Amino acid sequence: MTLLHSIIALAIGALPLAALADRDKHEHGWRGHHGAYKQEWWDGHCKVERKYKSNGDYKEERKCRNPQPPAVVYVPAPVVVPAPVYMAPPVIMPAPVFVEPGLVIQGTVRVR
Repeated sequence: MTLLHSIIALAIGALPLAALADRDKHEHGWRGHHGAYKQEWWDGHCKVERKYKSNGDYKEERKCRNPQPPAVVYVPAPVVVPAPVYMAPPVIMPAPVFVEPGLVIQGTVRVR
């Protein structure tokens, strides 16, 4: 069992060495632009062209356009509707009920 543990420990210890074996350069060396070349990009509303010569000198040209006016969006004025005024409902008093004193039997006999 100790032999198995030692082999596993040796394998784990050797993993970083395998990563070091591959160099990042890959023998390509420096691959800069040795000749003349041109770059183009936009800086705001200006187009910038930079032309490099093989001796390291460069020439920069800027071609600017007039900035476009901002888009105008006409929005109608908001309609202001006054808030409704709520009034208390009118109080309607019921008609008074007059009860005549006495006793009425089947609507025909009245005893007072």
